[in-house]
Amino acid sequence: MGTTTLLILDIQNGVIDQLENTDSYLSGLAEALSTARNNSIKVIHVITAFRHGYPENHPNNSSVPAVAARGQYKEGDFSVQVHSKVAPTPEEPIITKRRVSAFFGTELDMILRCSNTDHLVVAGLITSGAVLSTVRQAMDLDYRITVLRDLCMDRDEEVHRVLMDKVFQRKTTVISAQEWISQVNDAA
Repeated sequence: MGTTTLLILDIQNGVIDQLENTDSYLSGLAEALSTARNNSIKVIHVITAFRHGYPENHPNNSSVPAVAARGQYKEGDFSVQVHSKVAPTPEEPIITKRRVSAFFGTELDMILRCSNTDHLVVAGLITSGAVLSTVRQAMDLDYRITVLRDLCMDRDEEVHRVLMDKVFQRKTTVISAQEWISQVNDAA
C-alpha cells in the first residue's frame, strides 16, 4: 500500500485575486494543509506559469493565447506565487504547469511515483479547469482519488455542483474538508 499526497492546484495570487469570497476558502484550505503536515501527509503545490515571451502559446490552444495577450501569469511574477495563507514549506514541491492538467508536460507523476503515492487528495481552483483535467488524468494513471468538495471552487456554482455530484462522485471519493480532516485525525 502506498502513501497519500495532498495536491493543491492553482492557489496562486493571480487566480485568487480574480475570485470573490475567498477568505473562508483559504482558511479551510489552511486547516486541511495543517492537518496534512501534522500527520506526515505529503503536500504538493501546483501553479500555472508561463515563460517570458510565452513560447508555450499555440494558436490552437483555447486558453494560453488570451493569457498571453493580457500578459498574465509570467514566471517570477507575483500572480504565480502560491498564496501566502497556504505557502509551501521548503520540503513541499511546487510543480509549474503550462496547461490545464497538473500532469500534462510536468514531472508530477514522477514525483508522486518516487514517493510511492497511490492516493491523491485534491483541492484547488478551478473545478471545471485544473481540478477536472487533473482528476481525469489521475484516474487514467490509476491513482485513488479523494476530491475535497468545499476546497474546490468554480466561478459557476452549478458547474461545480454537477462535477462534484455527477462526474467525480462516480469514480472518486468526494467529501468535505472536515470529513477528510476527521478521517486523518482518527487514523493517527
